[in-house]
Amino acid sequence: MSDIKQVGPGHWIGPEDAGYQPHFFTTDNAANNYTFGRLIQEDPLQPANKRIDLVYKNKEGEDLGEFFETFSAGGHENYLDMRVHSVTSRGKGLGLSILLGLIYLAVFWTVRVAGNVADEINWLDWVVLSTLIVITFGELFRPIATPVRFHKTNQEVYVWHKKVLYRIPWYECEMSVIVAKSHMGYGHLKDGYELVLWLNPKHAVNKDLSGQKHTRLPLVNNMTYHAPIYGYWEYVRRYMTGDTPFWYEISEKPRVPGFNHQLIREDGFIGGLISYLTVVPVLFFFKPAHFALWLGPLRRRWPKEVHEWTGEKCNWH
Repeated sequence: MSDIKQVGPGHWIGPEDAGYQPHFFTTDNAANNYTFGRLIQEDPLQPANKRIDLVYKNKEGEDLGEFFETFSAGGHENYLDMRVHSVTSRGKGLGLSILLGLIYLAVFWTVRVAGNVADEINWLDWVVLSTLIVITFGELFRPIATPVRFHKTNQEVYVWHKKVLYRIPWYECEMSVIVAKSHMGYGHLKDGYELVLWLNPKHAVNKDLSGQKHTRLPLVNNMTYHAPIYGYWEYVRRYMTGDTPFWYEISEKPRVPGFNHQLIREDGFIGGLISYLTVVPVLFFFKPAHFALWLGPLRRRWPKEVHEWTGEKCNWH
């Protein structure tokens, strides 16, 4: 059962979360410029510079620092890199492979062991095992996308997406929260919300995309609750406009998990190795996105033009 209710032609209202109740509309802009735009229910945020006043459980949360900690690839003097949904949401494929593996083990036990059937590994077992490995490695080690670079000094947004480079003036940047329902079995739908950066083809620098629709780039997605979606937007908005309260820090190194060399110096090689062997499986099963950021070998790199616009070379993820 959806909590998003239609209240008029092309107008829906979502449930209140953290003091904010969103209104979603079908818009002419979406119908004309977005793929399947007539079906999209959106709450347009930018270029309207829409401020979202959320109610926080404690005063410490008012500066939105949690969104820097959760989503930022690094803070710099003049710009802020924010990770996209494809980077922060990794783990669904891992969960699928674990589920399929458990189902196959249950069938294996029932048919072969309990049924007194020969239990040696055959070709089907190898096919299933190979498929699960491919799903797992594809989920964790597919190329890590570059973050979206919000350059406060230049008042521009830089995006490198599917080999197309975009240079977007902040006042022309198109962002909205859309309703993104998800099937939850037996044909039921669960309310979902997604913050989208719409990439206008006119802002493409290295390719002529004239006549094409806008490209949809999800920044963050969440089921049931929309406060994290609007919080991400409000964090970016405050950064680019200088609004307060706001917190971030200038990072001295990439904000990715890594081996703690200080631990080796304090606990010795054996103690550090034990900690390392403990942390890796924990990240693998419970924080797969962090695991991929730490050990993923394939990472997209910014084109040289972005380093020129930024004023320094930085390929943090």
